Amino acid sequence: MSEYDLVCDVCAITVEPRDAVVTWVTDGSGEHDFTLAHIACAPPGATQRTEVKLLVAPNAYLAFVTERFGKANPGPEPLRTIVWALAPFVMRHDNAAEMDSIRAASFGAEPGVKPGLTAAAGAPAKRDEDGGK
Repeated sequence: MSEYDLVCDVCAITVEPRDAVVTWVTDGSGEHDFTLAHIACAPPGATQRTEVKLLVAPNAYLAFVTERFGKANPGPEPLRTIVWALAPFVMRHDNAAEMDSIRAASFGAEPGVKPGLTAAAGAPAKRDEDGGK
């Protein structure tokens, strides 16, 4: 097992970020029972969930962590473990989600859409009168 392996809290088998979910329960006592699991292993009693493939983007990761600040959590250790486990995926220089957003930003486009095309139709983008996009 390498340092970049995520392990399912339910079945203890390695899970890829694209196949993982973070779940937790929100109720009158706050947030608790945080779990990192395969999508198929997600606890049925969880009231909240976020797909890990979304959390590997730096802004989504920071938003997730920031949203947890100030909320009651009677047992913070599972959340702390999940935050530390996800950090290497977010901070890696070769993070695919990060690279797509950088490439798209450099072209003034959307991630996953080739420069000069629109996302909806895959057709060339219309140019304004200045000749720019």
